[in-house]
Amino acid sequence: MHFLRSGLLFFLSLASVHSFAATKLELGRPLPGMVISGEHGGIVKDGESWDSQSMKGTLTFIVYVDPDDSELNEELIERMKAEKFPEQNFHSVAIINMAATWKPNVIILKVLKGKQEKFPRTTYVFDKDRYAAQNWGLVPKGYHVLLVDRDGSLLYEKSGKLEKKDIDYFIGLVESKIKEATGSTGKSPESASAASSAVPSSDKK
Repeated sequence: MHFLRSGLLFFLSLASVHSFAATKLELGRPLPGMVISGEHGGIVKDGESWDSQSMKGTLTFIVYVDPDDSELNEELIERMKAEKFPEQNFHSVAIINMAATWKPNVIILKVLKGKQEKFPRTTYVFDKDRYAAQNWGLVPKGYHVLLVDRDGSLLYEKSGKLEKKDIDYFIGLVESKIKEATGSTGKSPESASAASSAVPSSDKK
């Protein structure tokens, strides 16, 4: 009986890993449509559904992050703050992987609601059961960075810590896309707060 139980648990663990790898991100291709709602999560501000189609028309920076790793890419966030990308052409979405942490959901949501009030330009989304990881092929634990074009196509993706060369490339890509849309880099003072609020940095271990 113990052998059968162990075998079953091993099989289920393999199935779980496979489910995260089932969707493969492809640069230049549209991200699969996804709605986070109900038992899976929603928008921190009001608990309503978050639809990925809402990103259409705006260059969007997305982080999918385990609250325990929220400061892993602080260098990227600081660079983005310094660049001051324009509000009308650039938006941030922070999807918080609440299943990846030991911290109680009620504590995380309290922190996130405070962040949402302080930084209204960033859309905070809570994911209770790694729904985004399963639907988009993101890392089930850790930190994943995405950049999505105005038409919904994927421009950039990388998991883990971004090195300086990755950050330089990412910033250059954002600048080129904004220039493409506006004819200039169009940096503005107001955009610093959006970049700085992309991850819940106050949620520390």
